[in-house]
Amino acid sequence: MSVPTEARPLARTTVEFPARDGYRTVAGLVLGGVAARFELPVDRVDDLLLGVDSLLMQGVVGDTARVEASVSPTELTVRAGPFRAGQLEDTAVRRVVTRLVDTVREVPVEGGEGAWIELGMSIVRRDEA
Repeated sequence: MSVPTEARPLARTTVEFPARDGYRTVAGLVLGGVAARFELPVDRVDDLLLGVDSLLMQGVVGDTARVEASVSPTELTVRAGPFRAGQLEDTAVRRVVTRLVDTVREVPVEGGEGAWIELGMSIVRRDEA
């Protein structure tokens, strides 16, 4: 028996890993697990994972990458980075990422260097579809 979406508490999952190529798959595993719990369709999960991986391939500021997934009753938001400020000004990056997710925005790192990039995907409950 599943718990109705509106009764589920807000969930947040954060993972930090070395900012090297061999560790990007860690983000995919974590996000895939989070997305599966909230019944996102497989094609939407693939789009989200591709968007995050596309960003991480650009390289982060520093030696550690961080990916945080927050879930509300209506949206899954993934914050990744930190990236150099203005990362989304790169038209190639923006073109790829904006076609994969519902919302994209850059958020300055508080008291630090660079910016987080947030990707948002709407969650449509089965009873609303």
